[in-house]
Amino acid sequence: MRERMIAGYLRRKLACRNALENFAKEEKGASDIVAIMLVIVILIAVAAVFRTQLLAAVNGVFEQLMEALGI
Repeated sequence: MRERMIAGYLRRKLACRNALENFAKEEKGASDIVAIMLVIVILIAVAAVFRTQLLAAVNGVFEQLMEALGI
């Protein structure tokens, strides 16, 4: 019985070690985060450049919506 418990413990320890090594080698997550951050930075830059045009467009849409609702 003791040998089976030790064997099970060693199998699980090896599985955990392999999982940690695979997690450490995985680089996809880091590149995905960089890509998302880059998209966010680009969106902020575009919003900053075209701020007045975006505000005018949004205000126009809300004015039309208010007229349509009768408010």
